[in-house]
Amino acid sequence: MRTFTTLISILYYGILLAQTPGPNELYKKIVNYYQQNPDRLEYIQRAHKNVFQYDTINSDFAYLPLDEKGFYVFYLDSSYAVTGGILLSDDYYVVNANSPEKILTKKKYIESNLRYVPVRHCNNMVNLITRFGIIKSITLKDNKYVTVTSKSILEIDTMTFRITKLSESVQYKKEYHQYDEFFYLDLPDSLQNSVKGQAFTLVKAAKHFPVITFKDLDERNLPSENFEGKQFAFKNIVSVNKGPLDSFMKGKYVIVDFFYQACLPCHKMTGYILNWLPAVDSTKIVLIGINPFDSEISMKTEIEKRNILYPIVLGPKAKEMSRKYVRGYPTLLLISPDGVIQIVHFGMSKSFLTKAEKIISQ
Repeated sequence: MRTFTTLISILYYGILLAQTPGPNELYKKIVNYYQQNPDRLEYIQRAHKNVFQYDTINSDFAYLPLDEKGFYVFYLDSSYAVTGGILLSDDYYVVNANSPEKILTKKKYIESNLRYVPVRHCNNMVNLITRFGIIKSITLKDNKYVTVTSKSILEIDTMTFRITKLSESVQYKKEYHQYDEFFYLDLPDSLQNSVKGQAFTLVKAAKHFPVITFKDLDERNLPSENFEGKQFAFKNIVSVNKGPLDSFMKGKYVIVDFFYQACLPCHKMTGYILNWLPAVDSTKIVLIGINPFDSEISMKTEIEKRNILYPIVLGPKAKEMSRKYVRGYPTLLLISPDGVIQIVHFGMSKSFLTKAEKIISQ
C-alpha cells in the first residue's frame, strides 16, 4: 500500500511539474498573448490595501492600446463612463473628460502610473523581469499559475496565459508595507464597445485641445481670498444619504471634509476625525463629507460598504463648494454655530483637530 501511494505521489508531482512552465516559457506566452491581441480592452479593478488587508481605495479603470506606440488608461465610474485620466505614452499628457485641455505632466508622474498597465508593452525577457522582478517560484493552484517575483505576485490563467490578478507592494511608510491588487476582468461586448467609443472620441478631440501645465492649473484654482472669519456661503445643502442638512447643521460646529474616493490622504484624514469625534461632545459638533468628483452610484456603494453614518454631499452643489474653498485634497473647514468659518485647513494633519478642539472648548 505504501509503495502504491508513493507511486501515485510521484506520478501526481510529475504531471504537476510537466504542466508548470519554466519562467522563460511562461513569460513568453504572456507576452505573445498580449502582442497577438493589441486592440484588446482590459477592464481593471484596483484595490489598495493596508498592512491589515483593509481596502482603503477602490477604483476602476480601463487599459486600451490604440496603436503600436501609444496606450491609454481611462478612469471609469461605476456606470463605466470615462471620467478622464488619459495617459499617452509618447506625449505624456493627461486629459480630463470634463475639461477640454491637455495637462502636461512630469515624466515621474507618468512612470508612477505605468504600474496600471499590463505586460503588452514588455517586449522581451529583460523588460519583463524589470517590470515584475526576479522570478522566485511558479506553482499551479485552482487552474491558475501563481508566479511569485521579488516585486509582485501574479495569477495567470492556464488556458489563455492572461494575467487575471496582480498584487504589488507599495511602501508608503518605513514601518509597514501597503499593496495594490489589480483584477483583470472581461467586459460584455456592449460595455467594451461603449468604453472604446468614449476613448476614441476623447483621444481624437484631445489632438486639438490647448495645453496647460499643472502649475497654471494650480494658480487658476487657488482661492483668491482667506475665508477664515467669513460667513459660510452655502445653504439648502442636501446629502445623498441623510437628506437636507440645514437643520442638521443648525446650532452646531460643523466640520466640512472635502474628499474624493481615490484620495489616500483624504481617507486617512477622515479616519483621524472619526477617531477624534467620540472624545468631543456630540451635541456640539457634526461632520459632513463633500465629494465633488465621484458618481452617486459609486459613492452609494462606498457608503453601504463602509457603513458611513455621516452625511455625504455630491453633485453640482459639491462642485460649487469645492470651487470656492478647495486648493488641494483633503481640505477641511470648521464652521461655528453662527455660520462663520473658523478654520480653513489644507492637507492631512492632526493639527486641524488640535485647533478645532481649542475653539470648541471655549
